[in-house]
Amino acid sequence: MLSRGRRLRSNAGAERPAQCAISLTFDDGPHPEFTPQLLDNLATADIRGTFFIVGEKAEQHPDIVKRIADEGHEIGNHTWTHSEPRQTSTKKFRDEIVRTNELIFELTGATCRVTRSPKGELSPGKILALLKLRQTIVLWNQDPKDYRMESWSDMETWCRNFTPEHGDIVLMHDNHRFAVTAAALAGSLPNMSDVKFCRVSDWLRDSRKSNSNNLSTTGRQS
Repeated sequence: MLSRGRRLRSNAGAERPAQCAISLTFDDGPHPEFTPQLLDNLATADIRGTFFIVGEKAEQHPDIVKRIADEGHEIGNHTWTHSEPRQTSTKKFRDEIVRTNELIFELTGATCRVTRSPKGELSPGKILALLKLRQTIVLWNQDPKDYRMESWSDMETWCRNFTPEHGDIVLMHDNHRFAVTAAALAGSLPNMSDVKFCRVSDWLRDSRKSNSNNLSTTGRQS
């Protein structure tokens, strides 16, 4: 079980062993305004991230989903409706995961293997359902709570005070404007100038070498 990113896969290694590597992840999109802006800033900074998309939003904005994939980012599953976890049965949850994965494959031609549940909340039954679907459960260990921020300066303050540690998985939301600010700053701030940004799957063992699924750290709001 992976509690956070530790060792990168051999084909995604950092430039040198001592280099700090972290993953930026974005939930709850795609958003018609903020996600394209975020992608622009990530491209400028040459950063690849992981987007956990909501199926019904992806259905409304298929071109954005295709752009995410075309620009080298990873697409993960964040269910179809992002319903309240405690009011969602295991069957409904599983059906939403399957439906979203089918749409991701239809739009990108890629099989989705990473899932993040709404709010990071999972019952034993839902965990079992994901394991049977061969989904890797991904949570996080760094949460700037961008959904509570009121101005770009709030995100700038968090970014400047953030001390990246190897293996960090950072949670943000591309249905809020402040993830766009974070992407603009990530490639320029001194505390992140020597950091390698990688996709979540870069931390996972090649499935040919391991039959186990991995769980990546903890959190609440997503």
